[in-house]
Amino acid sequence: MTAPQFQARRATLDDLPALRPLWEAERLDAAALEKRLTEFQVVCGEDGRLLGAVGLLRHQQHGLLHSEVFADFALTDTLRPLLWERLRTVGRNYTLARMWTRESSQFWRGIGFDPPDEEQLAKFPGAFGEADASRLLSLKVRDDPFADMTPEQEEVMLKQHLRADTEKMLQQARSMRMVLYGVLGIFAIILAIGATIAWRYRNRQGRRLPRR
Repeated sequence: MTAPQFQARRATLDDLPALRPLWEAERLDAAALEKRLTEFQVVCGEDGRLLGAVGLLRHQQHGLLHSEVFADFALTDTLRPLLWERLRTVGRNYTLARMWTRESSQFWRGIGFDPPDEEQLAKFPGAFGEADASRLLSLKVRDDPFADMTPEQEEVMLKQHLRADTEKMLQQARSMRMVLYGVLGIFAIILAIGATIAWRYRNRQGRRLPRR
């Protein structure tokens, strides 16, 4: 007998009918979470039934895991690693440096989430709510390029990155324009050659016509 197959993916609007009762069962604000559907990753069974979900709220280099729910708690040990791998992929795509959570499951402690120290807690984004040290867990997932910078220095660095990205896009646009001009030039030359050949052919045919 083969083991059941599960798939972790981004939540879609089609998942809302399955997510609402799970949120409500955990006494979460389902109406508010519906508006934040794009934050959620879900895991489904072979039959497509939604079995679990967790949200990932992003702010700059930080991510907050929240609102973890499961349809069958007997499967949590199997499903959590799949959701975590999916969250790690999303985190890499958005270059997150640190993840946070208020989830109390021992699983999160087991993969490296620990209570933050004072220095880490000071960097907890206000967008994630109250920085409650007694509930928060934190995990560094990559080096933070802004770790030793003041907010003013971070702003300058971000502007420099934005300027560099803009210049790169403009350079690519200029290169594309030059390529386009080159293609149009070649096309014009081909048309000119074709027109010359056609003109010579017509003249040659005209000279060969018999006189009446």
